[in-house]
Amino acid sequence: MTEIQQMQNQLNEALGRIRHLEEEISNGKELPRWQYLIARPHRWRRQLSIKGRNLTVGQLVSTIYANRYTPEQASAELELPLAAINEALAYHAENRELIEMEASEERRRVGERGLPLEPRNLP
Repeated sequence: MTEIQQMQNQLNEALGRIRHLEEEISNGKELPRWQYLIARPHRWRRQLSIKGRNLTVGQLVSTIYANRYTPEQASAELELPLAAINEALAYHAENRELIEMEASEERRRVGERGLPLEPRNLP
């Protein structure tokens, strides 16, 4: 099979998948919104997490802001696809209240256990 035939086959397969998705959308079937985010069972936390990582969106976005990463830098440094970073940032923007409330709850729980909330000065 020539390279052009292979490319034509790949294109036909992609078009078939697009048509299938368009049919599902027109039939009212709801497609998953997030490709890189998942819900994980937790007693009180409701925000989504990054697939394949033990990392919530709030933790990821905090890391990005704390290190002043651009999405491209975060992708390289954290070894995540750029699309995953952008998806997490979009989710964070839409769910900022939930994420901030959960961060406050986590600080409260840590404080109740007597653990320091701020790093100590090291000698």
